[in-house]
Amino acid sequence: MTDVNRLADRVAVAETVARFAWSQDLKDWEGLRAILADTVTMDVSEHLGAPSRELSADDFVATSRAVLEGFQSTHHSTSNVVVELEGDHAAYRSFVVAYHHVPADEVDWLVVRAFWHIDLRRVDNEWRLRRVRVVRKAPFAGNPELYAIAKASADKAVEK
Repeated sequence: MTDVNRLADRVAVAETVARFAWSQDLKDWEGLRAILADTVTMDVSEHLGAPSRELSADDFVATSRAVLEGFQSTHHSTSNVVVELEGDHAAYRSFVVAYHHVPADEVDWLVVRAFWHIDLRRVDNEWRLRRVRVVRKAPFAGNPELYAIAKASADKAVEK
């Protein structure tokens, strides 16, 4: 692999993960589906305590949507990005700060500071997310119940 190809792959991997953040924040579920491999492992065990799960791409989108649809807004911002390449596989590591907001009686925001460990695979010459692992070492800032409040809000919207 030439240096130019390697650089192009690094940029493409970083852009794919940026699209992951953007699709969540814009609630662009088709855009999210477009950057996923056929199966995706979702590992939030070190963030929310839920066990790691391997999901079809469509189920990953449905799960993401069920969590994020209830928030009025989210903002995922990454920094300190490291991309490691090995053939058609890539590992993306970064720090992420995620702001979440939903109207609530008391504190209506939540900030999560964590690490994203995202593994990607090249499929049909495009980088696709294969594994998303969120590692949270810092405590929540704001209202840690906001995930449950957002889910209840999303569930009510579905019932209507």
